[in-house]
Amino acid sequence: MSGETTEPRVHSFASTMEAYNATQCYEEIRDGDVLLIESEKVIGIASTWPFALTESFGELHVTTANPRTNQDGIFAAGVDLGEQLARERGWRIVPPLDVNMARAFMAEYPRCGEPIGFKPLSWESESGRERAGWLVAGTTGFIELDTYGHIRVASTWSPLINEK
Repeated sequence: MSGETTEPRVHSFASTMEAYNATQCYEEIRDGDVLLIESEKVIGIASTWPFALTESFGELHVTTANPRTNQDGIFAAGVDLGEQLARERGWRIVPPLDVNMARAFMAEYPRCGEPIGFKPLSWESESGRERAGWLVAGTTGFIELDTYGHIRVASTWSPLINEK
């Protein structure tokens, strides 16, 4: 995929797997182009690691980076267009994890320790995988955030017990 700076184009696909593979193989799909997958209710952005903007994400990646500012803003125009297409269809856009907010939440739960990693949580729906929230892993515990940024669970890690 090339990094040319032109207006993003919209590419429609039958599945997120097809969209993902196309971003890896077809030169006409550029970084920042919009991926539209009606069957799975997914809007994505083309890149080396194509990512979804919508709650449903199928086989696309989920990013913790702000797609408007990531990589010097090369995805910003595509994100704007993708969000417009999602709104027209009534599909929910899930903002990227606000890492600073997650760190602030971790500070409110000192028993969880320092944040060391972030992972999207998902579940299987009729149309494919959907985001359920975020796991923010700490050195001694974790918090789970829903897709609106509210804390669902805060706890400490439990030791694994090997009973023989």
